Amino acid sequence: MRTTRRASLASLAAVAALAVPALVVGSPGTASAQVAPKAVAAEAQCTNFTNVSVGGGWYLHVPSVGAGTGNYNCVVVRGMNGLAVLVVQESLNACFGQGIVEDRDFGGNTEQAVRNAQTQINSDWGSHVLDVDGRFGPKTSAKFYFQAYDYSNGQNGRHTGFCYGR
Repeated sequence: MRTTRRASLASLAAVAALAVPALVVGSPGTASAQVAPKAVAAEAQCTNFTNVSVGGGWYLHVPSVGAGTGNYNCVVVRGMNGLAVLVVQESLNACFGQGIVEDRDFGGNTEQAVRNAQTQINSDWGSHVLDVDGRFGPKTSAKFYFQAYDYSNGQNGRHTGFCYGR
């Protein structure tokens, strides 16, 4: 049985969620001022991953818009297929013990595994830091534990059994 270790919460605490204030519309002095609805921007899909160094030749594979871009402002959601889905599935199994098939297909089992991970992350943080919605988006990515891969000494990306936040 492989033991998985996660980075300390102190190291994860450095990643802060951004809050976007709502806009108030209406004329000054009128009672009809209302909160404007949030503009829904089109969501970019994560299509590949970026290697994020954790030191010593170890890297995390973090879903991103394009290979190696470092743009994590994207989603991996039900119905998607591909490398970004596989990266999420591998970390769900290695870091959260989900036992799902790593098939590059984001179906119902992967969606439930993401919900389980979001619930675990909320528990680890001791507060509601993530919506438990089964969507792997920017907020989940910022708090998620990713499996580390060893690229040192000819290891060619061997799984380490260790998990870290980005």
